[in-house]
Amino acid sequence: MGQEHSPSPERRPSFLISLALFAVAMAAMAWLKLSLLPERYVSLSYVLPLLLCLWHKDRRLLWSMAVGFSAISALKTVEMLAGRVGTAPFDVLRWLMELMNIGVVAVTIHLVLNLTGRLRGKNAEMARANSELTAQREEIAGQNAELQAQSEELTQQNEELQQQGEELARQNEELLQQAEELDRQSEELQTQARELQAANQELNHRQSMLQTLLGSLGGAPDEHQMLERVCQALVALIGQPGAVAAMLERVGDELVLRTQSGSPKLTDVRRPFARSFAALVLEHNRTAFVDDLLARPDLVVPQPAGCAFRSVLAAPLRLDGKPLGVVKIYAAAPGTWTGEQFRIIEWVAAQCSLALKIMRLQESVAHANRTLEEQVRERTASLQDLVNELEHFSYTITHDMRAPLRAIRGFAGTLEGLLQTDEPGEVKDCLERITRSARRMDRLITDALNYSKAVRQELSLSPVDAGELLRGIVESYPDLQPPKARIRIEAALPRILANEAGLTQCFSNLLDNAVKFVQPGKLPEVRVRSEVRDGVARFWFEDNGIGIPEAFRPRLFQMFQRAGKTYEGTGIGLALVRKVAERMGGRVGVECPPATGSRFWVDLKLAAASAEHDAEAGQSAQTSCGQANHDPGRSGPH
Repeated sequence: MGQEHSPSPERRPSFLISLALFAVAMAAMAWLKLSLLPERYVSLSYVLPLLLCLWHKDRRLLWSMAVGFSAISALKTVEMLAGRVGTAPFDVLRWLMELMNIGVVAVTIHLVLNLTGRLRGKNAEMARANSELTAQREEIAGQNAELQAQSEELTQQNEELQQQGEELARQNEELLQQAEELDRQSEELQTQARELQAANQELNHRQSMLQTLLGSLGGAPDEHQMLERVCQALVALIGQPGAVAAMLERVGDELVLRTQSGSPKLTDVRRPFARSFAALVLEHNRTAFVDDLLARPDLVVPQPAGCAFRSVLAAPLRLDGKPLGVVKIYAAAPGTWTGEQFRIIEWVAAQCSLALKIMRLQESVAHANRTLEEQVRERTASLQDLVNELEHFSYTITHDMRAPLRAIRGFAGTLEGLLQTDEPGEVKDCLERITRSARRMDRLITDALNYSKAVRQELSLSPVDAGELLRGIVESYPDLQPPKARIRIEAALPRILANEAGLTQCFSNLLDNAVKFVQPGKLPEVRVRSEVRDGVARFWFEDNGIGIPEAFRPRLFQMFQRAGKTYEGTGIGLALVRKVAERMGGRVGVECPPATGSRFWVDLKLAAASAEHDAEAGQSAQTSCGQANHDPGRSGPH
């Protein structure tokens, strides 16, 4: 509440100031009129000093000065009449006019002072009235604040007010006594409460539907069921009668229907992407709608059997920021889509895009895990086979290398005894046997090293001309040339993807075995040809040798396997052929037709730039070379 202010009462004029002003004015006027200008009338009026009373506001001073000025005027008139008899009437008239002037001015100033006093009183009354009005305004403002607080309290306790009707009625009666305005506000609050209650019910319904949508995003076992549940929830959230929700994805130049919900159903699963409404949405990458499809004949919109959609609302699906497809709502009746429906479909599209990204990432991770597990299993199995093979290799090579050493030691002891008996023939025989054992041991170590290298070393593959490689092998080894052997190689052999060093070991071992395992006195003949099928070249090595016993064939390509002691060898050559072929992504095998020798084959992949198979594959060429010594710097046949 503001503090009330009353106007201060009018102060009484100071007597001393009034006396001083009277004395000064009388003295100045008497000096001017009587002493300075005794014989002349001047135009200086007696009114001017009287105007000081408007400032000092003393009525006693006013009338005292008026009487004093009248006396001075009379005294001056008397003195002047005594000296000028002819102008007496005129001077008397002038004196009367001065008296009238002094009286009129004095009366006027007196009236002005009275009016000023009255106005000051009125102002004081108005100030008091204003103070009272201010106090009343502040009191009304306080009451309004109380009423506003009561209104807010009524808003918060609306539900309690419904249950406490009798108390509300009593309070309403009291409020009606205070102000009719409060009654109107109470009715408005009740209306707002009913609207809020209806809005709360609608929000609760929407909240339950959103929870259903979130549940469909998180609990679906696969992508199709998740999209189907999202469409069902979207139809319920939109609340449009006869609405159909659909998820469509762009695949190339087609628009594929992933799933839909609502009735009637769309029948076309695939349709052209061009001129579709989805193409427009994906081009601009934003939510769009058409109020009436009849007004847009340029858009191709799928229609169900027996009826037609009239309006559509669509939002883009994005994956990693790029448009992937669209979420659509079709309606059977034309109409404007609301802002709330816009927000719902955009929110559903955003959540669906996130769920699709998560599910596809999970599928990618699961596929990568499966691939990695498969690679780990294959690598583990390969390593286990390699470990087993190396264990077998180390055990067998240790055992087989002891035989030449025992032979060398035995023949050395025999040689020592023969040297004491002086028998040159037997000494020479022992030395030859020692030499043969040493050569066998050297071949065994060389083959073992080659096999170990083939097992451990990574083989880089590149295109290799098989025909040129085979001819080079034949030219390099005397045992493969006439008169010791006759080898025919097809004129046109394909280019294959292989490691040249490894392929040389593979082919040279097969050729060496073909010319070695023949009956005594028979000229070895070998034919090398090829077949191409499904990107794979099969090389045949056909000989006229002794063949391979059927019981020995399953163990033919294993380490240290020999069919007999008649023919010299280490038993590593064919195992090396198999290992090198497998490291190059190929296979090996053998066929033994009755009484025709052996037919070994090797399968290897064709090179990417391999020439087409020559139609004249039946032609062959003989290669004849002179005898030469074995080159120790290159792996030869064993």
